[in-house]
Amino acid sequence: MAITSAGIGSGLNVESIVSQLMAIESRPLDRLNSKKDAYNAQLSAYGQLSSAVATFQTAMSKLDTLSDFRLFKATSADETAFTATANSGAAVGTYDIQVDSLAQAHKIKSKVFSDTDTTLVGGGDLTFTVGTDSFTITGAGSLTLSELRDAVNNAADNVGVTASIISEDSSNNYLVFTSNETGNDYQITLSGTAKDVGNLETSDINTPGSLNAVIQVDGTFTVSRNSNSISDAITGVTLDLKSQTTSGVNLKIDRDITSVSDVVQGFVDSYNSLQDTIDGLRAGDLAGDNSLLNIESKLKSVFNTPPSGLTSSYQYLSEVGVAFEKSGKLSLDTTKLETAVNSDYTGLADLFANDNQGYAYRLKAAADDILATGGTIDARKGGINSSIDSTDSRIAREEFRLGLVETRLRAQYTALDTLLGTMSSMSSFLQQQLASLPGSSSK
Repeated sequence: MAITSAGIGSGLNVESIVSQLMAIESRPLDRLNSKKDAYNAQLSAYGQLSSAVATFQTAMSKLDTLSDFRLFKATSADETAFTATANSGAAVGTYDIQVDSLAQAHKIKSKVFSDTDTTLVGGGDLTFTVGTDSFTITGAGSLTLSELRDAVNNAADNVGVTASIISEDSSNNYLVFTSNETGNDYQITLSGTAKDVGNLETSDINTPGSLNAVIQVDGTFTVSRNSNSISDAITGVTLDLKSQTTSGVNLKIDRDITSVSDVVQGFVDSYNSLQDTIDGLRAGDLAGDNSLLNIESKLKSVFNTPPSGLTSSYQYLSEVGVAFEKSGKLSLDTTKLETAVNSDYTGLADLFANDNQGYAYRLKAAADDILATGGTIDARKGGINSSIDSTDSRIAREEFRLGLVETRLRAQYTALDTLLGTMSSMSSFLQQQLASLPGSSSK
């Protein structure tokens, strides 16, 4: 704004008059700015709503497959012998597990050497074979025990061998080669001049061919594996072997009711969280916005429509303990849920996660539709953005008008100020002239 000197002619407070008049003239602009602020608040509110629906969508996507409800727990009667876990491929049952042997890593030792840093191994190259893979230490025979150990451990093409030195005392030192994996498939074979000429004179520490873990299942089936973690003997069950046993240890596979309850509680909590967001927005920036009711209706229609084509015992979530309260929130009756798990577990899983008909599956589809381009939220945000653009145009026009009005008012009142100043000067001049006339009271 240009620097002005309005009011210096007559003492008329032009700045105050113009400011007050402009405050009145600016009321339409104030209303437009308030309207724009409201639109921006609505846009922000729809951002919150979109985020809440997206969170609900993600939660439902984690519950829309049957495996999400196939939850089992495996219990070992003696966890010092083995522990166990079960995944969705498991089945309820009991087993008798006897651990005959644990898997071991193959170990080979050299002949005894009097020292580790001066005596050479002797011979030429040394080749290590582990399973079907191999690598060679060139010139191994010209190395000391320490140098050969380091050469093996630092070899870029090492296929799974660790070398170490065991010293019984200062003059009795052995080089030990250990396979990095357990089991018969990973036993070590040495070849090459350094081995063949007998300078290493290697021998086995443990027995090749007897390195696997071996268990007896139900006293009938013998299972032999390279690892102490066995995941392919009993479908869906992983056994982690800890120690040998002289008799069978009971393994029990049950449905994991606690985990199922946690999953269903997660379903309830996800919906209630979304409802909390909707209720908060309805009481705030989106008061009276029908889009909230539209979103609620889409979701409630899923809850009110039973799945079709299922052969389970259940049609409605209330039958398995999930029901609406008067507040519009969901609640979970865990006792009713546990009864449903024990009565028809497959039916329970189908009710939530059946492809195309499960409640979680259809709720995710509803959330997808709400969040889709052109969907409820996108369309409403588009309308609000259009209103903001329109309001911005009106604000620009109003600001231009106000600029003209202020210029006109300032010019008018500045002219008035000048006129009043001129009249005041003229009045003073006339009084002086009259006072100087003959017969005036001043004489």
